[in-house]
Amino acid sequence: MNGSVFSFLFRGFPSSRPLPHILPALPVRARGRWIALRVTRPGFVFLGMLLILLFGSINHGNNLGFLLTFLLGSMAFVSLFHTLRNVSGVSPAAVRAEPVFAGQNAVFAVALQPVSRSRPSLSLHFPGGEPVEAHLEAGSRQTVNVSHPAAKRGMLTPPVLLVSTTYPLGLFRAAARLPVEASCLVYPRPLDGPLVPARARAEEGYSAGENDGPGVEDFVGLEAYQRGDPLQHISWKALSRGQGLHTKKFEGQLGRIIYFDPDVLTGDDPEQKLSRVCAMVLKAEALGLAYGLRIGERLIEPGQGGAHKHQCLQELALAWT
Repeated sequence: MNGSVFSFLFRGFPSSRPLPHILPALPVRARGRWIALRVTRPGFVFLGMLLILLFGSINHGNNLGFLLTFLLGSMAFVSLFHTLRNVSGVSPAAVRAEPVFAGQNAVFAVALQPVSRSRPSLSLHFPGGEPVEAHLEAGSRQTVNVSHPAAKRGMLTPPVLLVSTTYPLGLFRAAARLPVEASCLVYPRPLDGPLVPARARAEEGYSAGENDGPGVEDFVGLEAYQRGDPLQHISWKALSRGQGLHTKKFEGQLGRIIYFDPDVLTGDDPEQKLSRVCAMVLKAEALGLAYGLRIGERLIEPGQGGAHKHQCLQELALAWT
């Protein structure tokens, strides 16, 4: 017997008006027509057992059998309302997420509104994500980290947050679909490879063929540390061996100021080119280089630091969309 046969929608607010198509702003409370209730697999076993007890009591005229059947049935009936009550009133107040790379899981921090009574054994998840168990205490505001797979770059916007529970007996499952205003920036998946700088335009005053500073391609040895050398180039192994403070010396055609452009890379797959440039940005940042980015007509001037890296990765994430 299919579980969907016994599935029904709990309508706490009798109204014939259709649900609005525009998602309401947060907070949105789970109540009334948004809460769906269905019988679980253990619930079907329990109901089947009640039917067997009822038929056996009728067949043998056993009053104690009738008493046990109606007692268990009333317990199941009362648990149904406790299951609905456990979900009703749950409300996300805010949802935020830090940027991730494609292929990782985006973690949304869901801040839930304080509730008037405790809500044990809640399960929260986005469609396609892993459920997270939560226990809400009365009067306290709690934040639950809910993950969602980030399969591709761009802006990840889950449509709804699913809140469900089987409390208290596990015979019924109440589930609410709460619309949320949440988004997560997904960077391209880094694809490792050598640094390939773009030749700058004449007005930018830089040519990729010029060696205007220490390179980052080939390691050639150590030299005495001088004030101003990048900390990323310090040889900590030499320092630990008591050889003094030295920096690693590199040679190559890449100077301290470089530009990256996916259009100069070989290949026909634009997503692969963005992934290659993403890895170049991370590598240049780790090496302490000043780097810029050009995607089509969009130009980001050379710079360094976390904010500059995020700006470049954001441009890559939203490029050509």
